[in-house]
Amino acid sequence: MNAIIDIIINLISFIWSITKVLIPIMITIEIFKDTQLIDKLSKAIKPISNFFTISEKSGVSLLFGMTFGLTIGAGAIIQSVKDYDVDKRSIFLITMFLSVCHAVIEDSMIFAGVGANIAALLGARFISAILITFILSKFIKKDAFETEK
Repeated sequence: MNAIIDIIINLISFIWSITKVLIPIMITIEIFKDTQLIDKLSKAIKPISNFFTISEKSGVSLLFGMTFGLTIGAGAIIQSVKDYDVDKRSIFLITMFLSVCHAVIEDSMIFAGVGANIAALLGARFISAILITFILSKFIKKDAFETEK
């Protein structure tokens, strides 16, 4: 019985931890959207969106995920899908990029603390993520994720 209670407590704690991160991000995205900052940010990273052939508005999710991590990136992706109807192909490609290159600031600080070469670490992550995402973007057709209605 104690094990079940511990599991429930840990689950609630985990959900609360995610909620504390996702709600502020969703609020921030709404503020960015209302103040037209999302549009300005989307235009600023349009070359990246074009390079990976992803939706212009989904580039913001890529930026959030790279900077702050997978949880925040996921929150940004969810919000982008709701607000801008981002296509599934773009979501897939962003997810592939973020699977290799997420939380670059946070991870770099952690690895610097144990003596890692930050330039080599960042270089390897960026190059790997760019190559994987670029190759996938060329092989996955724009209508690959579309379903018949």
